[in-house]
Amino acid sequence: MDARVVMTEIEESLSAQLSLAGDDPQIVEAGEAIMAGLEPAIDRAVMHLAEQAASEIDAQLPNQRVGVELREGAPVLVVHGNEDTVRIDTDDLEARITLRLSEKLKGVLEDAAGEAGESVNTFVVKTLAGKAKERGTGRRYSGTIET
Repeated sequence: MDARVVMTEIEESLSAQLSLAGDDPQIVEAGEAIMAGLEPAIDRAVMHLAEQAASEIDAQLPNQRVGVELREGAPVLVVHGNEDTVRIDTDDLEARITLRLSEKLKGVLEDAAGEAGESVNTFVVKTLAGKAKERGTGRRYSGTIET
């Protein structure tokens, strides 16, 4: 997300408007001052948009973490695998629970478990453990965000 693209479009638009005023040096100077004042605000707006995009994408990727990193001064969205993979102790699976669910949901769980290469029981236990671990952690960004 490069703010320079936005700045170039604004500069071109402002230059076109200023050209209507003729070659008045005061108007040209005022236009340059306006552009100089807008640049930091546009940089902050681009960063804000990157943060919003990361938050929206992060909410849609359950096993990924999306963050904003600055690279050469420009915000970049970065997707990280969830390093906090849930590990379950298979020696201590004594507790039982009965679930009532629709046939459709049961099918969805069976398909998801098959795609993960796990039994339905292991898939459900890992999913529940992961959700319980996430609880209350909120959203986070990796990298450094400067405004």
